[in-house]
Amino acid sequence: MAEQAFKFPAWSGVNFTSTLHSSIPPSLRPENQSLPDGLVICITGASRGIGAETAKIFAQTGAAGLILTARTTEALQDTAAACFKVAKDKALKISTLATIVDSEEDVKALATHIRQEYGRLDVLVNNAGVVSTDATAFSKIEDMNLSQVQDIMNINYIGRFLTTKYLLPLLKTSQAKTVIDISSMGAHFTGGGPVAFNISTLAGNRLTEWIADTYGSEGILCYSVHPGMVGNARPPPGLPQEVMDDKCVDSADLCGAFLVWLLRERPEWLSGRYLSANWDVEELVGRKGEIVERDMLRMRMVV
Repeated sequence: MAEQAFKFPAWSGVNFTSTLHSSIPPSLRPENQSLPDGLVICITGASRGIGAETAKIFAQTGAAGLILTARTTEALQDTAAACFKVAKDKALKISTLATIVDSEEDVKALATHIRQEYGRLDVLVNNAGVVSTDATAFSKIEDMNLSQVQDIMNINYIGRFLTTKYLLPLLKTSQAKTVIDISSMGAHFTGGGPVAFNISTLAGNRLTEWIADTYGSEGILCYSVHPGMVGNARPPPGLPQEVMDDKCVDSADLCGAFLVWLLRERPEWLSGRYLSANWDVEELVGRKGEIVERDMLRMRMVV
């Protein structure tokens, strides 16, 4: 159970299930669940943190192919080595590609590589993202550098648009046909924090809904997933280390275990919705009727 210093408001979605997890619960541990056979999965931003741990969890639970991207291939070597070490499928194939997600040429090259080397793609995990690139991202708007809007939107939103655009044709012909957009609870907050990051994740959530609604008839599933509040040895510029140490206490591998559950269960009724890796999956499934009837966990204006 995750410990909270205060109760988040209901509209934040943080406490959507009464039981919250800050580390992998027993039912979702890699030894207790497996991916469907033969999945080929692309993870952007896989060099460290959530992306690297998700890749490792996928290897442990039976992925057949992993395409890992980051800004440099050198940054991916540790991730690839860790995946090979724990791979359930000893024939696991791993590609590491230097990909800047907001570069159209890079993403086209990524799509070409996957088509030539794997022939298909089952799952796209849009994990590459950035909170800030300088400290003014946490300032009031008159003190922010323009880069703290442009850089963040380019990576967090334009990047996801491009990867989805160019990899969707491969996903359409595959087994799982799933896009997972790593989001943030920040999408639901307006006061404080890095405003451009929060807006970029809100925009990403809407893109998730649009993909699910537009391509659902072709079998495409699309989810936005908050990975938890995960710490980092290098906090984003402008965020004090003590804040990260105090608030960001969730394990980096929690998200990967939650994603294995999503891919294993393939819940069509959750496609297009915002989810949190902190939520208890048994409670979430128990609320299926209410979620579907009230069309919950989507971005809506209250009138």
